[in-house]
Amino acid sequence: MDFKRSAVVLIVCFFILDLFLFGLVWQKRSDVKNPLNTSINVIDQMKLDGITLPTLNATVEAVPIIQVTPESTDGKLSSLPNQVVTLEKNIINGQFVTPIQLDLSGSVSADSFADLTKIVENNQVAFGDQYTWSSYNPTTRKVIYTQKADKLTIMDGSSQIIFTINANDQVVSYEQTYAGSVQVLGKERELITAQKAVEILYLAGRISSKATVQSVKLSYYQSLVLKDFSIYSPAWYIEIRQADGQLIARRVDAIHGTVLANETLETTNTQMQRTTTNNTTTTQSVQQQ
Repeated sequence: MDFKRSAVVLIVCFFILDLFLFGLVWQKRSDVKNPLNTSINVIDQMKLDGITLPTLNATVEAVPIIQVTPESTDGKLSSLPNQVVTLEKNIINGQFVTPIQLDLSGSVSADSFADLTKIVENNQVAFGDQYTWSSYNPTTRKVIYTQKADKLTIMDGSSQIIFTINANDQVVSYEQTYAGSVQVLGKERELITAQKAVEILYLAGRISSKATVQSVKLSYYQSLVLKDFSIYSPAWYIEIRQADGQLIARRVDAIHGTVLANETLETTNTQMQRTTTNNTTTTQSVQQQ
């Protein structure tokens, strides 16, 4: 009798265990079919915190990692027209003998700098054809061009041209950094979305309440420096206007989704001022925090 009673107890226990496991499996299948939409919850929470957001792209993009090899500037600087150029610590400084006149009256856009862009693209600055117009800061009167790198541009300050404009709308000087020649490494890699990058920043406590996310742009940053070359990885470059008016630039690695430590306080180059769109672009010649 004791044996039969024990057998019945075991059978009942196994039956209950089977029911429990079946319930877990069923719940798992339900979660897969109807996943919790955490992204909506995060975005809603950000709005409750008074954070203003632009339209965030939820499309998955794919870009490769790149290798950038330094190039010598020998022979590049002595032949540049209409300027006096110096090189110090890999930073090129140029002073124009005859300033370049621009017309910045009215609404300012990329077209306002067409004459300057033509000078850059015609290699009247070193390696100029490798740079593209990026932004203008009307407060500091700086125009920024960043180096093209495969599908993106380098926006960590390591390869850009910053032109200075005087009160008469004349380009009088510039400061230039140049990373080197670009080579694609391997296949394209799927990236986290712009929306996911903003959510990661928020969950990490890097977006304060009542802040405004002004722009989210995919770019390259220097992720590894070796003896003869550097590796650049994709990152989401996110500009945030804090409640106190400061413009903070933060980055999220677009492959791994990690918050990068090199946050910057935008003091020299801030957001391009536009009247018709929120899709502004910026650069990072900035003061490190």
